Amino acid sequence: MSDVPTDAPEGRGAFGGFIGPRTLTGLVRSAAPYLFDGSAPAFARPPAPQGARLADDGDGPLGWWAIVRRAEAAREVVAVEAPTAAQTVDYFALCVACHFASAATYVPTDVDTKIRDRLWFSSRPPEERERLKALVRRLACWDLRPNSRRWVAVDDQIVSGHDGERLSILCGGLLALLADGDAEGAAEFEAAVDDELRREAAAFDRVAARPGKERDLLLLSAILTHNAGDVDQGLAAKGGAREGLAQKAAFGELARRDVGRYGGAFARAAALYRECMAAEGHRHYPLREARSLRRSPDLLLPIGPFFDGWGETLARYEGWSFDERAEAVSAIVEGVRKVKGQVGYYRALAGFHAAYPGGLDAVDLAPRLPASVRRDLKDAELRRLIAVRRESFESTLAKKARAVLAARR
Repeated sequence: MSDVPTDAPEGRGAFGGFIGPRTLTGLVRSAAPYLFDGSAPAFARPPAPQGARLADDGDGPLGWWAIVRRAEAAREVVAVEAPTAAQTVDYFALCVACHFASAATYVPTDVDTKIRDRLWFSSRPPEERERLKALVRRLACWDLRPNSRRWVAVDDQIVSGHDGERLSILCGGLLALLADGDAEGAAEFEAAVDDELRREAAAFDRVAARPGKERDLLLLSAILTHNAGDVDQGLAAKGGAREGLAQKAAFGELARRDVGRYGGAFARAAALYRECMAAEGHRHYPLREARSLRRSPDLLLPIGPFFDGWGETLARYEGWSFDERAEAVSAIVEGVRKVKGQVGYYRALAGFHAAYPGGLDAVDLAPRLPASVRRDLKDAELRRLIAVRRESFESTLAKKARAVLAARR
């Protein structure tokens, strides 16, 4: 696709002002090395290319992984100062796949704004627009469960934050297609957005009607609130500022304006999130430096504050050295110190303490922790909080969730 050597250094903005493709796949390799080294069973066998071009690839549940691996191995998209329309569409495919591959890891790639805005509004001939639309259709089939712990099973369906990433791409594309005069394509994307929002609202309402499912209900409140925000971001694409007024009215600000849309599910989800979960919605920066946490998809972070099970996983994970386990514990304690108001990191420490032989005071762990971390772990308030039993913690949160919902009837 270019005469530029594939091993040439990539500077900032190396691909027409965007991050270089080799740098981008390198970020994914850093965030999720198990996608490339064969250490995770789900990713042990690299997929074969499926289409003539990168943007033609990505079919099937692991299509996102197929694109990332193909781009990383073959370097079909290379850094060029003035990319063609075809190169830009292939780069769009790479950005989407890299974003999906890393969104649930500790270090997500920062290309989502580019996907839903600037890349959508690049000039392209009709055949490239059709290729781009076909790629976006395939996103609905992608399964991120092997590389995420941030999803909820509701009957035979999966609801996740990756659904929000797809919604933002659809919304940005909807505006771009309207700007291009592609009314049929825009109508297709509009219907896809409406279908997905209806699906998520129905899942939320089904779980809300089931006593004993408050934990899933709270997880869904976080997911739906996140996804509604993704819709707003997609509809805020600068290139589409003058487009889609009717669609913006139909889909925008689901939790704050005309809250009866979709049966009010998004407004109820936002209320639950605000009252019960908002303190856990930070970006987990303290965990990003702990490279030991990137070793396996088994170590990926679920939705907070329900981190007891994750803490138990960290305690029992067999792939670490003593120093690597100490690094993970230190990162969590750093999170306790830096993120005020959160509860999830305390629950992670509680789970670890219960599952690891000797707990947080184990003779093979404590000496490997920094002095500041050992001091923090002796704090009386921290010890009081991690002594709360998981069942008690989750029961209290469930009662609060039901009270919030009852107040909105």
